Amino acid sequence: MYPLSSHPSERRGLALLEVMIAVAILTVAVVAITSAIVGGQQQSLESRTTIVASIAAESLLATLSQEPWESIDSWDGYSEEVGEIVDATGLPIGGDWDVLGRSVSVIETNLYVEPLLVFITGKTVSVSVFTKDGRELTSVNRFIPEPQS
Repeated sequence: MYPLSSHPSERRGLALLEVMIAVAILTVAVVAITSAIVGGQQQSLESRTTIVASIAAESLLATLSQEPWESIDSWDGYSEEVGEIVDATGLPIGGDWDVLGRSVSVIETNLYVEPLLVFITGKTVSVSVFTKDGRELTSVNRFIPEPQS
C-alpha cells in the first residue's frame, strides 16, 4: 500500500480554484457582451426614432409649402401633441409616429442676396418634432418667398 499523500488533495483544490476563476472570467465576458448588445439595440431604436422624426418634420413642411401665401401665417403656433400626428387627409398615422409630436412657427423674414444686391421678403417656416418628455429630436426650416403680384 502506498502511504497517503497530500498531493492528490492539493491537486483537487487547485482544480476547484481554476474552475472558479474560469467561471468568473466567463461571467465577465457574458456581461460585457450582453451590455454591448443592449447598448446597440438602444442606439438602433434612438436612430429609428430620429429618422421617423425627420420624415415627420419634412412631411409637414412639404404640406405647408403648398399652402397659399396668405394662409401660411395661420400655421404659426400649430401643434400636434405626442401620438396625435395626422396625415394630409386628417387620419391618424400611428405606428412609430405615436411617440412624436410636431409644432410649427412662422416668422416674417427679409433675406438679402448679396450677389444680386436684392432683398427678398418672405416667411421662415420651422417645424420641430419632439417626444413626450419634451426633447426636440429634429427641427427643419424653410424660407418661403412672397410671390410677386
